[in-house]
Amino acid sequence: MRVKTLLGLAACAAATAGVLTVPPAQAAQLPCFLSGSGSSASATCYSGASYTWRLVVDCVDTSNARWPKIVSTLRGDYITGDGTETLSCSGSLRADGRIETK
Repeated sequence: MRVKTLLGLAACAAATAGVLTVPPAQAAQLPCFLSGSGSSASATCYSGASYTWRLVVDCVDTSNARWPKIVSTLRGDYITGDGTETLSCSGSLRADGRIETK
């Protein structure tokens, strides 16, 4: 057998045995703070960088705890740089917020 084949087989065996670990890929991180409480979610971004972002909120019906359902999705305006935005769902829907960039 060739050396490359032997090394490949050894790495495969090590990975299968749980010995070989690979660090997860690092996602780009914005200087933002995302928070939520009940039916509203908010995002604050800071540092003066010229990135463009917006707050997106899924309004979730949790009346059936086993099968929560997204009822609607709210999208804020795009903001370039620093800013704060808050979006609220109607009624007793839970707000699950996230930040989108472009």
